[in-house]
Amino acid sequence: MKFEIATARTDEFLDVAALDRIAWPNMNDTFIPDGEHIWRVWCDHATLLVAKVTDREPFSETNEIAGALVMFPSRNGELFLHKIMVHPVCRGRGVGTALMKNALEGAPVPVLLTVDPENSAAVSLYEQFGFRPRERIDGYYRPHEDRLIMEHRPSSST
Repeated sequence: MKFEIATARTDEFLDVAALDRIAWPNMNDTFIPDGEHIWRVWCDHATLLVAKVTDREPFSETNEIAGALVMFPSRNGELFLHKIMVHPVCRGRGVGTALMKNALEGAPVPVLLTVDPENSAAVSLYEQFGFRPRERIDGYYRPHEDRLIMEHRPSSST
């Protein structure tokens, strides 16, 4: 499978919203996908990158978007990486890596993300991209949902 990374066009927000519902399974009814309306807003007011398939295999039954990444500015002048997702049939082919590298290379300010501090595989993966733990916040979402804030600094500020 071949793909290219591009900034999402406004008319692609429904395709990204559809990918969100496919890429993030709703386990135990604890996850609510982001709605179409917010993907429309993010197309215009956030950094929304998409990985577009340039050859149709194995993607012939779906739209051309194999993955997406969204990050938006925070009040502190940093960027917050909200979500990165890859279509299940495209996983393991470098789509997520390409999205992450593209986003981080283009970021002129620190990029933050949150991760479950018990998810050592995810923490390790983010560290491979240059993220470092910044702060742990217990009860970040709900009393039982702790998060680790991780930070990636641009090359010029390290």
